[in-house]
Amino acid sequence: MKQYMWVEVREPDYSRVLLKLFKARIEVYETKYCQDSLQLKILASDFGKLKKVGYYRFRKVRFDGIFHLKELFRRQWLIVVGLFLFPILLFVFSHIIVDVQVIHSNKEIRELVEKALSDYGIERLTFRKDFREIEHIKKELLNRFPEQLEWLEIEVDGMRYIVRIEERIITHPEEKKERCHLVATKSAIVKQITYSIGEAKVARDDYVVEGDILISGELMANEAVVSRVCATGKVLGEVWYTTHVSLPMNYEKKQETGKKRWNFMISKGSYEQTILRPRLEHYVNEKKRLFSIFGYEFYFVVQKEVVVTEETYLEEEALKESIRLADEKMQMRLQDGEQILDKKVLKKNVNNSTMDIEVFVSVLENISRQEEFQEQKEEG
Repeated sequence: MKQYMWVEVREPDYSRVLLKLFKARIEVYETKYCQDSLQLKILASDFGKLKKVGYYRFRKVRFDGIFHLKELFRRQWLIVVGLFLFPILLFVFSHIIVDVQVIHSNKEIRELVEKALSDYGIERLTFRKDFREIEHIKKELLNRFPEQLEWLEIEVDGMRYIVRIEERIITHPEEKKERCHLVATKSAIVKQITYSIGEAKVARDDYVVEGDILISGELMANEAVVSRVCATGKVLGEVWYTTHVSLPMNYEKKQETGKKRWNFMISKGSYEQTILRPRLEHYVNEKKRLFSIFGYEFYFVVQKEVVVTEETYLEEEALKESIRLADEKMQMRLQDGEQILDKKVLKKNVNNSTMDIEVFVSVLENISRQEEFQEQKEEG
């Protein structure tokens, strides 16, 4: 098979060039006339003869036909191979599982489920299973561990499985107390009383101290005990606390400028690294997870430029922020149905760098608990 190639020469007098080639016995198979150059199709084996053609400088443009494709592949083989491998890699990466994350606080339960999942082929570096297979495996695991697992869910998140578990807690009914009072756990002013069994010994706005009987388990009639039961209910009382807060007067204020840059980030545990060099001096990141592979997570990141300024609280602003922090600190210890009733600053101390305050807080909280008692034998 003959190998042809295109060459180019810069010469406005085309006929003169063709005449020179004819004399050098170089056959021209095709010509293309450009504005200030001439392109010629010749045999590749004749390219060496062009050096003998006067003072003209011939430049190799490309091979022709299949040989052009071969030359193109030789020069751009990485791109060609990449285009060929890309759909294969895309298929693999969209169907392979690189991580199995079992979420539960109990290490023994996690290890139990991880081992069982491996028996069913749900593990790292395996192909993703379809919906029916996953549903079948879920049922198998629940039937296999009826005493350990209450509920199980297997979610596909990109290239990983996320397995959520609810452990089956077998609770034995508490031994019912036969005789008990509802007593105060701390000093307080009674605000709410609710009970279903027993006899109230206090009323709203009564002051009680730790150990006082709030709801008695001894039911009285004509000043005599007619029955002894376990008092059941709840008493809420107003309790008082003092909390301390120390607030730095100087702080950094960050304000977005509206300028944004885009980046990519690799993350594993506490390790984070952007792929491109950040072009903003001060910025905050807004991340969107793309996928994960081999324990590494990849994010698309929008870096928003911020202007950082050193600010100083005015005394009134510092006091307001300190009270907010004290409120937040107290809210963390409250249970359902409990609330802060009032708060008041008792002491305030301001120096050049810090504001220290002492806040008095009154809280509505549960002040009752059950306490068993023994039947007392009457003397004589």
